[in-house]
Amino acid sequence: MNANSPASGAALRIGELAAATGVSTSALRFYEKHGLLGKAARGGNGYRQYAPDAVERVGLIRLAQRLGFSLEQVRGILGRAGEPLDHQQILTGLQARLAEIEQMQSTLAAQHTGLTCMLGKLHEHWDLGRCLPLAKLLDGHAAGDSA
Repeated sequence: MNANSPASGAALRIGELAAATGVSTSALRFYEKHGLLGKAARGGNGYRQYAPDAVERVGLIRLAQRLGFSLEQVRGILGRAGEPLDHQQILTGLQARLAEIEQMQSTLAAQHTGLTCMLGKLHEHWDLGRCLPLAKLLDGHAAGDSA
C-alpha cells in the first residue's frame, strides 16, 4: 500500500479517492453526477465519503478511456454504478470497440496508401521539372498517370 492508498475497508473522502486513483476531484464529481461512480454518502461534516470499491470502479473507467471508449460507452459497458456487471454487456462493448478500431485501421491504411501515391507522383513529376496539375491528384488520376 502506498502513501496515497487509504486503509483497507475505510470510506474515502474525495481527496483521498483522487490521490488513490490519480483522478482530479472535479472528474470524480463528474463521474458521480453522470452515474459512472456511485453516489457518495455524506459525513456529518458534509464531505463526500466513497466506498472502498470506488478505487476499482474509477480504475475501470480510466482503463476504458485509455482504450478509447467515450464515457457514454463506458456507462453502456459497465452499467450504472451500484448495478451488477453484466458480462455479456461487457463482451459486446469490447467487441464493438475492437470492430471500430479495425475499421479505423482500415481507413487509415487506405489514406496512407493514397497519400504515399500522391507524394510519389508529385516528386516524380517535380524531379522531371514538370508540374502535376492538382486536379489530377484530386480526381485520383495521378496514380495511373504515366506521363
